[in-house]
Amino acid sequence: MTFRSVLRLLPLLAAAALSSCASQATGFTKVKIYRLNPSARIASVDPSVSFEQQHYLYGAVSNVEREARRGNYYTFFWNAQDTKQPAQIRFEYLQSATGFKKKQKTVMIDKVRRSNITQILVTGDEYHTDGKVLAWRATLIQNGQEIGSRQSSLWQ
Repeated sequence: MTFRSVLRLLPLLAAAALSSCASQATGFTKVKIYRLNPSARIASVDPSVSFEQQHYLYGAVSNVEREARRGNYYTFFWNAQDTKQPAQIRFEYLQSATGFKKKQKTVMIDKVRRSNITQILVTGDEYHTDGKVLAWRATLIQNGQEIGSRQSSLWQ
């Protein structure tokens, strides 16, 4: 292949690359789960491992404040095509001390962007009385329709 023929193909390749970037998947793209135990000592050579615990405990001075932050942290990364309509994330979960009783949290998002990040916490008294989250399902709803869903492997 000659240099001149490569130059002719360059605009075509650029157009194909841009069109693939424009089509963005709708729904959940990633779920990040963090279980915070403030009394745990993290020994790692990599400073980013201990940074996450310090990030969630930032500002908690007393042991009471640190224990209030103990629990499960879920960060949902998601995309939406329709940025003019509000959306909601319905988070259903089971905890260790509640048996098969499903609990639910709903987060309303008024300002929807193409790429969004939403965090849901199960901490404080709820975590201390009902225990850690064993199974969960998150559903992304917009215009009354489900546009995405993610769940843990133990969810039924």
